[in-house]
Amino acid sequence: MPVTKKTVSLIVLNYNGVKHLKEYFTSVFNQTVVPDEVIMLDNLSTDGSSEYVEKYFPQVRIVRNTYNAGTAQGSNIAASSAKGDYLIFQSNDMRLDRHCIEELAKTINKEKEVGIVTSVLLNYSPDRKTGEHFIDNAGGIADVYGFGMQNHPFISIKKIPNKEEVFFSYGGSFIIPRKLFNKIHGFDNRYFTLNDDIDLSWRVRLLGYKIIYTKKSIIYHKVSATLGTLFNRSIKRYWSERNALRTILKNYDNISLVKRLPVYFLILFGEMGYFIYRRRFSLFMADLKALLWNIVYLPETILERIKIQKLKKRNNIEKIMIHSSLKLKLFGDFKKVI
Repeated sequence: MPVTKKTVSLIVLNYNGVKHLKEYFTSVFNQTVVPDEVIMLDNLSTDGSSEYVEKYFPQVRIVRNTYNAGTAQGSNIAASSAKGDYLIFQSNDMRLDRHCIEELAKTINKEKEVGIVTSVLLNYSPDRKTGEHFIDNAGGIADVYGFGMQNHPFISIKKIPNKEEVFFSYGGSFIIPRKLFNKIHGFDNRYFTLNDDIDLSWRVRLLGYKIIYTKKSIIYHKVSATLGTLFNRSIKRYWSERNALRTILKNYDNISLVKRLPVYFLILFGEMGYFIYRRRFSLFMADLKALLWNIVYLPETILERIKIQKLKKRNNIEKIMIHSSLKLKLFGDFKKVI
């Protein structure tokens, strides 16, 4: 019996990103393997993004949202209309290497224990001294308190392995089987943006799958070209902490939750106290609102937790997580910018 070719749907979200779309879509359609369908979810842009794509890239199927659903719910809306066996999710503020899509598809086809394969994202602008595009992220690492950061940041791609297991994939570029995405019910619609990628990856891992990067799939990334320009630090702090706490509450088993939650709150309250000391009241309020939001939505979170824990299989989550606080390690650098 002949093997049926696996099809790929590429999903890209857009919100007032018309300035990125020419370079992004040109690189998509210049791939060695072009996706079987390309879908752009437009989150109610007002800059003519949809009209631009209709004119210059008519092969793109545009899904117009009637409101800005953010990255989490927006991705789910687009995925619900995708037909491919595999889903690739990407940001629009990027230029793809010609082999990017081909290598993602080849790797996930070959690695049966892997649920997500992520690209290696390089900084779009080359280093001034060396002229090299250093790594933005090769997937992400996470500590046992739900705080995530880049894997192998700011170094040469030549210095990292060809592929490596990571805790999570950032939302910038990754591939996942559509059946697996549907099984875990996609992204959490409550997240809007930030930490939605950690939560999705965590739930994939709970089913026993691994997550890896392949450095044969390369992307040049304009870091925070959308999120960094549209939202201030306090709203991003709110989303990040709100979603991190919900992720822990949903995804940890009972024993781990009892062990980790007290230390999580100790770190959070210490951070809030420091914000007051530095008179950064907007950041203090962001953390406070994140906490209050989780209290209000706790009944819903508990129901989600029950569903997630029922699907859980043997996994290596505790082994691959960092067992010290990444947030505290980064605190020295963080103090300088607040």
